[in-house]
Amino acid sequence: MRVVVFISGRGSNLQALLEHQKNYTVCHVISNRARANGLSIAKSYAVPSTVIPWRDTAQAEAKALALLKVLNPDLIVLAGFMRVLSASFVANFPFKIINIHPSLLPLYPGLNTHQRALNDHQTKHGATVHYVDQHLDRGHSISQSHINITAQDTAETLAARLLSKEHTLLTTTVNKIACGEIYWQDNQLFYNNQLITQPIVWSNL
Repeated sequence: MRVVVFISGRGSNLQALLEHQKNYTVCHVISNRARANGLSIAKSYAVPSTVIPWRDTAQAEAKALALLKVLNPDLIVLAGFMRVLSASFVANFPFKIINIHPSLLPLYPGLNTHQRALNDHQTKHGATVHYVDQHLDRGHSISQSHINITAQDTAETLAARLLSKEHTLLTTTVNKIACGEIYWQDNQLFYNNQLITQPIVWSNL
Protein backbone atom coordinates (compact mmCIF):
# COMPACT_ATOMS: atom_id res chain seq x y z
CA MET A 1 0.00 0.00 0.00
CA ARG A 2 1.30 3.44 -1.01
CA VAL A 3 0.81 6.14 1.62
CA VAL A 4 1.14 9.92 1.34
CA VAL A 5 1.58 11.79 4.64
CA PHE A 6 0.56 15.42 5.22
CA ILE A 7 2.45 17.27 7.98
CA SER A 8 2.87 20.75 9.41
CA GLY A 9 5.50 20.52 12.12
CA ARG A 10 7.90 18.33 14.04
CA GLY A 11 6.96 15.12 12.24
CA SER A 12 6.98 12.70 15.18
CA ASN A 13 4.00 10.77 13.83
CA LEU A 14 5.65 10.75 10.40
CA GLN A 15 8.81 9.30 11.92
CA ALA A 16 6.76 6.59 13.63
CA LEU A 17 5.10 5.74 10.32
CA LEU A 18 8.48 5.54 8.59
CA GLU A 19 9.94 3.35 11.33
CA HIS A 20 7.05 0.87 11.22
CA GLN A 21 6.51 0.37 7.50
CA LYS A 22 5.40 -3.24 7.31
CA ASN A 23 2.38 -3.54 5.04
CA TYR A 24 2.69 -0.07 3.55
CA THR A 25 5.27 2.32 2.08
CA VAL A 26 5.36 6.07 2.67
CA CYS A 27 5.89 7.28 -0.89
CA HIS A 28 5.65 11.06 -0.42
CA VAL A 29 5.35 13.75 2.24
CA ILE A 30 3.45 17.02 1.77
CA SER A 31 3.97 19.95 4.15
CA ASN A 32 2.32 23.35 4.31
CA ARG A 33 5.42 24.74 6.07
CA ALA A 34 8.86 24.93 4.47
CA ARG A 35 10.58 24.80 7.88
CA ALA A 36 8.68 21.81 9.21
CA ASN A 37 11.10 19.44 10.94
CA GLY A 38 9.23 16.53 9.39
CA LEU A 39 10.77 17.41 6.03
CA SER A 40 14.22 16.62 7.41
CA ILE A 41 12.89 13.31 8.71
CA ALA A 42 11.48 12.47 5.28
CA LYS A 43 14.84 13.33 3.68
CA SER A 44 16.68 11.07 6.13
CA TYR A 45 14.52 8.17 4.90
CA ALA A 46 14.97 9.19 1.24
CA VAL A 47 11.25 9.91 0.94
CA PRO A 48 10.41 12.67 -1.57
CA SER A 49 8.58 15.70 -0.21
CA THR A 50 6.75 18.75 -1.49
CA VAL A 51 6.05 22.05 0.25
CA ILE A 52 2.70 23.62 -0.59
CA PRO A 53 2.11 26.94 1.23
CA TRP A 54 -1.48 27.13 2.46
CA ARG A 55 -2.03 30.90 2.44
CA ASP A 56 -4.80 30.50 -0.14
CA THR A 57 -6.76 27.32 0.51
CA ALA A 58 -8.20 26.97 -2.98
CA GLN A 59 -4.81 27.35 -4.67
CA ALA A 60 -3.09 25.05 -2.18
CA GLU A 61 -5.70 22.34 -2.54
CA ALA A 62 -5.52 22.57 -6.33
CA LYS A 63 -1.75 21.99 -6.18
CA ALA A 64 -2.13 19.14 -3.71
CA LEU A 65 -4.86 17.53 -5.80
CA ALA A 66 -2.73 17.70 -8.95
CA LEU A 67 0.19 16.09 -7.13
CA LEU A 68 -1.97 13.37 -5.59
CA LYS A 69 -3.41 12.49 -8.99
CA VAL A 70 0.14 11.79 -10.14
CA LEU A 71 1.14 9.92 -6.98
CA ASN A 72 -2.12 7.92 -6.86
CA PRO A 73 -1.76 6.82 -3.20
CA ASP A 74 -3.90 4.12 -1.62
CA LEU A 75 -4.13 6.08 1.63
CA ILE A 76 -3.56 9.67 2.76
CA VAL A 77 -2.56 10.19 6.40
CA LEU A 78 -2.90 13.57 8.10
CA ALA A 79 -0.18 13.40 10.76
CA GLY A 80 -0.15 16.70 12.60
CA PHE A 81 -1.40 18.57 9.54
CA MET A 82 -2.76 21.85 10.92
CA ARG A 83 -5.02 22.87 8.08
CA VAL A 84 -8.65 21.95 7.48
CA LEU A 85 -9.29 20.32 4.10
CA SER A 86 -12.39 21.48 2.27
CA ALA A 87 -15.35 19.20 1.63
CA SER A 88 -14.73 19.42 -2.11
CA PHE A 89 -11.12 18.27 -1.68
CA VAL A 90 -12.05 15.39 0.61
CA ALA A 91 -14.74 14.26 -1.84
CA ASN A 92 -11.98 13.31 -4.29
CA PHE A 93 -10.73 10.62 -1.90
CA PRO A 94 -13.68 8.75 -0.35
CA PHE A 95 -12.55 6.42 2.46
CA LYS A 96 -8.91 7.23 1.65
CA ILE A 97 -7.99 9.99 4.13
CA ILE A 98 -7.37 9.34 7.83
CA ASN A 99 -6.33 11.67 10.64
CA ILE A 100 -5.00 11.22 14.15
CA HIS A 101 -6.60 13.52 16.71
CA PRO A 102 -5.50 13.99 20.35
CA SER A 103 -8.81 13.32 22.08
CA LEU A 104 -11.36 10.58 22.52
CA LEU A 105 -13.68 11.69 19.75
CA PRO A 106 -16.47 12.73 19.64
CA LEU A 107 -15.15 14.61 22.68
CA TYR A 108 -13.11 17.74 21.94
CA PRO A 109 -12.85 18.16 18.19
CA GLY A 110 -10.55 21.00 17.16
CA LEU A 111 -7.71 22.51 19.19
CA ASN A 112 -6.55 22.60 22.84
CA THR A 113 -7.89 19.14 23.56
CA HIS A 114 -5.70 18.43 26.59
CA GLN A 115 -6.68 21.59 28.46
CA ARG A 116 -10.34 21.11 27.60
CA ALA A 117 -10.26 17.59 29.05
CA LEU A 118 -8.70 18.96 32.25
CA ASN A 119 -11.20 21.81 32.45
CA ASP A 120 -14.04 19.27 32.32
CA HIS A 121 -12.45 17.15 35.07
CA GLN A 122 -12.25 14.10 32.84
CA THR A 123 -10.63 10.98 34.28
CA LYS A 124 -9.58 9.59 30.89
CA HIS A 125 -8.05 11.11 27.79
CA GLY A 126 -6.61 9.69 24.61
CA ALA A 127 -6.21 9.75 20.86
CA THR A 128 -8.42 8.73 17.96
CA VAL A 129 -7.64 7.68 14.40
CA HIS A 130 -10.59 8.48 12.18
CA TYR A 131 -11.55 8.81 8.55
CA VAL A 132 -11.81 12.36 7.26
CA ASP A 133 -15.08 13.65 5.84
CA GLN A 134 -16.53 17.11 5.25
CA HIS A 135 -17.00 17.79 8.98
CA LEU A 136 -14.08 18.71 11.27
CA ASP A 137 -12.99 15.68 13.33
CA ARG A 138 -16.36 13.99 12.79
CA GLY A 139 -15.49 11.24 10.30
CA HIS A 140 -15.96 7.58 11.23
CA SER A 141 -13.68 6.71 14.16
CA ILE A 142 -11.48 3.66 13.59
CA SER A 143 -9.41 3.19 16.74
CA GLN A 144 -8.54 4.79 20.06
CA SER A 145 -5.90 4.65 22.75
CA HIS A 146 -6.68 5.71 26.34
CA ILE A 147 -4.65 7.15 29.21
CA ASN A 148 -5.75 8.00 32.75
CA ILE A 149 -5.71 11.61 33.91
CA THR A 150 -4.10 12.21 37.30
CA ALA A 151 -4.57 15.09 39.72
CA GLN A 152 -1.04 16.27 38.90
CA ASP A 153 -1.55 16.41 35.13
CA THR A 154 -1.25 19.58 33.10
CA ALA A 155 -1.97 20.05 29.42
CA GLU A 156 1.76 19.65 28.81
CA THR A 157 2.13 16.39 30.75
CA LEU A 158 -0.96 14.93 29.10
CA ALA A 159 0.40 15.80 25.66
CA ALA A 160 3.77 14.24 26.49
CA ARG A 161 2.30 11.02 27.88
CA LEU A 162 -0.13 10.68 25.01
CA LEU A 163 2.42 11.17 22.23
CA SER A 164 3.96 7.69 22.32
CA LYS A 165 0.45 6.22 22.44
CA GLU A 166 -0.43 8.24 19.34
CA HIS A 167 2.56 6.84 17.48
CA THR A 168 1.67 3.23 18.26
CA LEU A 169 -2.03 3.75 17.58
CA LEU A 170 -1.41 5.37 14.20
CA THR A 171 1.14 2.86 12.93
CA THR A 172 -0.93 -0.11 14.11
CA THR A 173 -4.05 1.26 12.44
CA VAL A 174 -2.31 2.02 9.14
CA ASN A 175 -0.73 -1.44 9.05
CA LYS A 176 -4.12 -3.06 9.65
CA ILE A 177 -5.72 -0.99 6.89
CA ALA A 178 -2.84 -1.89 4.58
CA CYS A 179 -3.15 -5.63 5.17
CA GLY A 180 -6.92 -5.57 4.71
CA GLU A 181 -7.98 -6.24 8.30
CA ILE A 182 -9.75 -2.87 8.40
CA TYR A 183 -11.84 -2.19 5.31
CA TRP A 184 -14.96 -0.55 3.92
CA GLN A 185 -17.81 -2.55 2.41
CA ASP A 186 -21.17 -1.12 1.34
CA ASN A 187 -20.37 2.16 3.13
CA GLN A 188 -19.74 0.32 6.39
CA LEU A 189 -16.42 -0.12 8.20
CA PHE A 190 -15.24 -3.58 9.25
CA TYR A 191 -12.39 -5.01 11.31
CA ASN A 192 -11.64 -8.72 10.91
CA ASN A 193 -15.04 -9.15 9.26
CA GLN A 194 -16.87 -7.53 12.21
CA LEU A 195 -18.77 -4.27 11.80
CA ILE A 196 -17.07 -1.39 13.64
CA THR A 197 -19.74 0.39 15.68
CA GLN A 198 -17.33 1.67 18.34
CA PRO A 199 -13.64 2.61 17.98
CA ILE A 200 -11.27 -0.34 18.24
CA VAL A 201 -9.24 -0.33 21.47
CA TRP A 202 -6.31 -2.75 21.33
CA SER A 203 -5.41 -3.99 24.81
CA ASN A 204 -1.68 -4.15 24.03
CA LEU A 205 -1.47 -0.44 23.19
